[in-house]
Amino acid sequence: MNFRNTRQSNRSVNIDMTPMIDIVFQLLIFFLVTAQMAQATRETLDLPKEKGEETEDREQAGLTINLLADGSVVVNDETLSLEALDRLVDQAITRAGGVDALKPLVRADRKCDAVRLNEVFNHLSSRGLTAIRLATERGR
Repeated sequence: MNFRNTRQSNRSVNIDMTPMIDIVFQLLIFFLVTAQMAQATRETLDLPKEKGEETEDREQAGLTINLLADGSVVVNDETLSLEALDRLVDQAITRAGGVDALKPLVRADRKCDAVRLNEVFNHLSSRGLTAIRLATERGR
């Protein structure tokens, strides 16, 4: 009488790791590139040192406006006049889906004239923006 072995034989299961490694490398490249792009929108500024908000959750700025020490307005490595800033803000409001959805971030150099900063804030508020944020370095 022939009895069959009902036990499973020791088969080795080969798992191909190549697709998973490919995906991990693609994610790594994606995050490196996006980190570089986010850094490119920021000018090197001497920001005011203030305590600032104590909230841990950070909202993404739909528009980052850099105000240099000499009073020039820079957005995405492009120096703009206040009229050009108005047009850019109007386009950003349309892309964001309305005035309430856009929360611009103003990064003003510590040595920038306060009159120029007020002009920028007045231009932004004349477009209906109410949630304008001012960037600071953590100090005190």
